[in-house]
Amino acid sequence: MLAKVKPLIPARIRCRIFGHINELPVELLAEIFLFCLPTCTFTTTSRHVAPILFGRVCRVWRSVSLNTPQLWAKVTLGRGKWYYSTDPPLGWITEFESTGIHEWLRRSGNFPLSFEIVAHTDPGTHHTDKGLGTRALRAQAHRWKVVSLRGNCKCIDRILKVLCTAGKTPRLTDIRFLNMRTFESDKPIPCAPQIRSLHLTLKDNPFLIDGRFHALRDLRIGWCSSQLYPLIFMQFPLLEILEITYSACSPPFGTATVVHTLPHLHTFIFADHPPSIHFWLLDLFDTPALNSLAISIWKVGGRFCERTRISNFLIRCGSQLQRLKLGGYSVSHDDINDFIQHTPILKSLCIEHATLTGDVTTLCSPLVQINILITRSGLRGTLELVDDIISQWKNCGLKTLASITSSYSIRVPYYHLPKVLRQKKVKKYIQQGFRICYEEESWWDTHVD
Repeated sequence: MLAKVKPLIPARIRCRIFGHINELPVELLAEIFLFCLPTCTFTTTSRHVAPILFGRVCRVWRSVSLNTPQLWAKVTLGRGKWYYSTDPPLGWITEFESTGIHEWLRRSGNFPLSFEIVAHTDPGTHHTDKGLGTRALRAQAHRWKVVSLRGNCKCIDRILKVLCTAGKTPRLTDIRFLNMRTFESDKPIPCAPQIRSLHLTLKDNPFLIDGRFHALRDLRIGWCSSQLYPLIFMQFPLLEILEITYSACSPPFGTATVVHTLPHLHTFIFADHPPSIHFWLLDLFDTPALNSLAISIWKVGGRFCERTRISNFLIRCGSQLQRLKLGGYSVSHDDINDFIQHTPILKSLCIEHATLTGDVTTLCSPLVQINILITRSGLRGTLELVDDIISQWKNCGLKTLASITSSYSIRVPYYHLPKVLRQKKVKKYIQQGFRICYEEESWWDTHVD
């Protein structure tokens, strides 16, 4: 955490800040700690990250962390999506589930509880989970707020059994079924009317056709049958966020295309591995309030075949669009300009480096912010890309750049940022207004693998 922030703070300020941080009021220190928690992932039991990390700094920090129950209101059973190579082995994690989980839950007080269940045992063994950790969680079902099931062990069915019991989870608002194993039970979930966020990975999932998710605002799904999409648009009219990471190859067979309106949808993420994205889905719905759109571009035989379909979607739904993120295969500036001309109030454009070809100064519309996102590149590739983008920025001139945007940034992985900032050319042009920052959690991040 400190490694991400420290390179961005000048040395003279850095010494001044960290020298007096313990003089801050306890209430303010607790608020700072809460801002250090991950927002898109669950807290892990690693000693390298918050909240356990806080207790290893000094007695003051330990006291504050132990007396701030919100810090302990999230937990991951097993290894999370990201973990450190120096973390304890999975055997230690199993021990935490049998004994440490009780202390963790005690520290969380009576606050709403959010948890994720991932792999429990060493992949090299064939032992099944005994449910010691989930047994402690089931005893706190009345506090459940977010339930995320990412593993494939039998304890998932035990959690699902609680979800299928009426009155057990009065505070639950968010369910994430990210596991790849089919459930043993297909009973309806009694708490469905109170759920506001639903994430689904399995294609054979009974919950999409439940019909009782009346309060649903956030829906993120992987693969599902093309016949289900019209049903989704009809039964979730209050959706505000929609993520689709894999679409069927063809529209529903033998049915006429009916355009459904999602009047409250402000964020649409239609982006994953480009070959799995099929744009016929854009013909099925309108989103007059759309504010943010993330989309992946793909090509067939080297040709971009869906330019017209995307343009037609933006003609219908782009009048309120302010944030656009493009990724996937490279596209020409004519294609990008064709998209932008249908978004009159667009303020922010983010483009993956592999998607961008040529000079961004040829974009037809002035923007408040342009972000170039460098992903999936090693350190050497990242440095070369940064050097190339800076050269373009230098050649176009400050006045020309200022005519199309007031903020121009390159986002790189945080673990490459210190070495990028040490480059002489980078230091020189940062002083002239060029920005390089680390890739952080963003609105376009996909939540369904």
